[in-house]
Amino acid sequence: MTRLSKFKYAAAPLALGLALISAPSFAQDADDGDEASDKPIVVTGSLVKRPNEDSTAPVTVVGGDDFKGQGATKVEDLFNSLPQVIATQSSGVSNGADGTATVDLRGLGVSRTLVLVDGRRLMPGGIGGGAGADLNFIPSALVSSVEILTGGASTTYGADAVSGVVNFKMNREFQGVRLDGQYSFYQHSNNNDIRSIVNSRFSAPEGSTINGGAYDVSLAIGSELADGRGNIVAYAGLRSETKITQDKYDYSICTLNPSGLSTGTITDFFCGGSGTPAVTRIGGISAANAALAGLPAAGSYTITATGARPFVASDQFNFAPANYFRRPSTRYTAGVFADYEISEAFNPYLDVMFMDYSTKAQIAPSGAFFGTRTVNCNNPFINAGGNITLGRAICGAALGTATNASFLLGKRNVEGGPRFNDIGFNQFRVLTGMKGDISDNWSYDVNAQFGQIKVANTYRNDVSSARISEALLVGGTLAAPVCLSGNASCVPYNVFNIGGVTPGAAGFIGIPLVITGTTKETILNGTMFGDLGFASPFAEDTLGVAFGAEWRKEQLATQPDLSYINGDGAGQGGPTLPIDGAYSVRDLFAEMVIPLVQDKSFFQDLTVELGFRNSSYKVRGNPGTNSENTWKIAGNWTPFEMLKIRGSVNRAVRSPNIGELFVNQSIGLFAGTDPCAGPAVGGLVNGNTAAQCARTGVTAAQFGNLLPNTAQQYNQLGGGNLGLSPEKADSWTVGFVLTPDRNITFSVDYYNVKVKDAIGGIGAQVILTKCIQTADPLFCNKITRAPASTGPAAGSLWIGEQGFVDNRTTNTGSAKVSGVDVNFEAKLPIGENSLTTSLVGTYVDEQRFQPITNDFSYNCAGLYGLTCGNPTPKWKHAAKLKFATASDFAATLTWRYVGKVNGDFTSADPDLYSAGAGPVIDETLKAENYFDLLFSVPLKDTIGFRLGVNNILDNDPPLISQASLGGFGNGNVFPGTYDHLGRYVFVGLTADF
Repeated sequence: MTRLSKFKYAAAPLALGLALISAPSFAQDADDGDEASDKPIVVTGSLVKRPNEDSTAPVTVVGGDDFKGQGATKVEDLFNSLPQVIATQSSGVSNGADGTATVDLRGLGVSRTLVLVDGRRLMPGGIGGGAGADLNFIPSALVSSVEILTGGASTTYGADAVSGVVNFKMNREFQGVRLDGQYSFYQHSNNNDIRSIVNSRFSAPEGSTINGGAYDVSLAIGSELADGRGNIVAYAGLRSETKITQDKYDYSICTLNPSGLSTGTITDFFCGGSGTPAVTRIGGISAANAALAGLPAAGSYTITATGARPFVASDQFNFAPANYFRRPSTRYTAGVFADYEISEAFNPYLDVMFMDYSTKAQIAPSGAFFGTRTVNCNNPFINAGGNITLGRAICGAALGTATNASFLLGKRNVEGGPRFNDIGFNQFRVLTGMKGDISDNWSYDVNAQFGQIKVANTYRNDVSSARISEALLVGGTLAAPVCLSGNASCVPYNVFNIGGVTPGAAGFIGIPLVITGTTKETILNGTMFGDLGFASPFAEDTLGVAFGAEWRKEQLATQPDLSYINGDGAGQGGPTLPIDGAYSVRDLFAEMVIPLVQDKSFFQDLTVELGFRNSSYKVRGNPGTNSENTWKIAGNWTPFEMLKIRGSVNRAVRSPNIGELFVNQSIGLFAGTDPCAGPAVGGLVNGNTAAQCARTGVTAAQFGNLLPNTAQQYNQLGGGNLGLSPEKADSWTVGFVLTPDRNITFSVDYYNVKVKDAIGGIGAQVILTKCIQTADPLFCNKITRAPASTGPAAGSLWIGEQGFVDNRTTNTGSAKVSGVDVNFEAKLPIGENSLTTSLVGTYVDEQRFQPITNDFSYNCAGLYGLTCGNPTPKWKHAAKLKFATASDFAATLTWRYVGKVNGDFTSADPDLYSAGAGPVIDETLKAENYFDLLFSVPLKDTIGFRLGVNNILDNDPPLISQASLGGFGNGNVFPGTYDHLGRYVFVGLTADF
């Protein structure tokens, strides 16, 4: 490449971007026959831009054609196939879904991944307090390419760029009219071996099933302005996806629990579920009352037509069938990108983006979840017929009197139907600014950006805990029962008779819950670019610089209704309180590129890049101000044309986000186990002694008598913390790029990122495990078991809300990830045709978390589970083989590989040990190989047709029991990590006018 003496020609004057590289792209946006496709892709990771061969950072580039090539109407579907990404929120999540789609680079969390649109920050999505940008906002049909820089980049972009940056580049230069449409669906053959287990209790679906029809239509119109002095592009799109429920697949129609066997086969699974069943379950019965009622001693009982019997595993409620395996959704998008050069010194520009998005998450019916309730002993429902048995068990000798008795009640509201959560988003983003040349050597870019998202979240068909309590206190007769409260609208709740709950009673206890909220982000930025007019004695290019300032403010306000505030929703955990928070940050930054040696023997190029940023944070409600510095030192050495060696060292800083600061403290759920719940076998509970369990608050009387939660869900106290400090991260990369031929590129880069003073919780499961192992008060004091005053719930961590593990947000220990990225691309001309092969792969050497500074740590690389969460395979890759003809026909075969992972309970590391060994069948999730095939055919000069099938072999996903399914698991699998819906078939047309 010929170097120009003027820096402004060697450095395009844009304010933000990713980093120049010569690493191969995963795919390129240009057509194979386009001359541009033979040029190196230029990306940026520095404010000071340079020619491609002078880059210092490894970047993976995904071409816009890959969205069409994989039929990816949802951006997260494409991202989750990339080896650097760990799956998080997606449309495959139902229970716990916030409606967004997020990206997590390196498994360090979505709050540490910064998302940009054309080099500028995309605002946070949702109102749950998280900082992850919502990928639903991105119009995939207008994406030119996506650049993924993994590693710290806070010096260039500010907070959040800890694990990396994802930059969506829009096709801002598009001209003409383009109409694109696609229809897709899933096809699967139900023949999983799990059918033998499922059919013992339920009827598994058979044969071929076709589900999830979806269509995506977009329109783009673009034109030059004033003979090329400007350009305007407008777009609009509609995407609609239908629901898929878990009862459509044999491996998800029932909730898989451990059977207690250790054969390593499917018999280790059992169709179980929740301990709150459809038929009433009671507990908290004293031995004396049980004897009086003629019942055997048991922890809890299931009612029958004539009384009750001991609760057994087969009584558990199968909550799987009604759950969504893919949420239905409808999305409308529209926007305009425009710029116009009035003069070289004044080029104004404008971006306007809008989205209206709605989705629905459906899960199993709510109910009176197994917990302490009160009934009057002269209640007619327990004073007549076979129900006298229940009356004697609950009230004992007090049966028939006006006194009240407490007991444990579990009754699923199957009469009221499933719960569903309507989530609606209205989101827009406006960016306006101007750029231009001040002189031959200096240019500028100043801009202002405002983004806002409004969310309306309506949770339907939950039940009111207060109304359940009211409707259990009943007088009158069995023929004419009345609520003792005197409330005319109250309908007595007869849970003591099979089929006793009337539609009126189900309607009375049922309530909706509503929460609305708004997230806002305002950014002001100004950047100057130029060169210093002098060069190193051994180089031709002059020193390039960029410097500027940025101010950013983020605000979040939510308003839940009274039922949320009072914690009245029985299926919601604790109260959901309003949030009203804001913080601002002021940044001053500068970067410099110093060409040291050029065009010398063994020093074709030696360049150093320096960067510095000072950030000052102000938090509403906290009078103090935090000031932090970030910096980077990077460089590359090109000894000869075919080899480049590059490396960088970065200090990144992330300020706590709105949720981490302001979310109110409340009781929620975590997926895990109570190591001291369950029967005593040989004097041990789950392998733990009475003395060990006493460390967690278990009394001698409770040891061996605490009921475990069959759904593997326990209480934790979470919430924000205004006293949080910014976390710091040090990252470094070193690697090489080898280009022995213009058609062959190979690169290897080692990455290492360590986060200190990490913002987060220690982890509820970790707290329980470490308390038992060490008796350290730091952990044991965070465990609160339900007190004796809760009666039958005493000692529990899940019955009611009085027992919990304190896992509130704080500046904890550290997190570290390291590994190797591999990229390869080769293009072989075959006459006028071509054959291209490429591979993007990542080897994860370490994914280590240290919850407490200078204390224990554990490595989750190659593991999954209740502590490690979603699978992190040691090796993951995406490889492609593409044949293209001169007539634009193309056939592409993609091989996606997800390496095997082991359950974290199999680790020899004692810090990963949790409540006994896990099921043998959960010990290893085998490696998965997915093959995708795409054909693209030009029908006319202006019309292109594509047909594709992903997962052409219809692989079933690895199955996991509820005892091990942490993270974003759903339907006994990990959606996003594995293809869980069968073959994905899509057909599309693109017409240009």
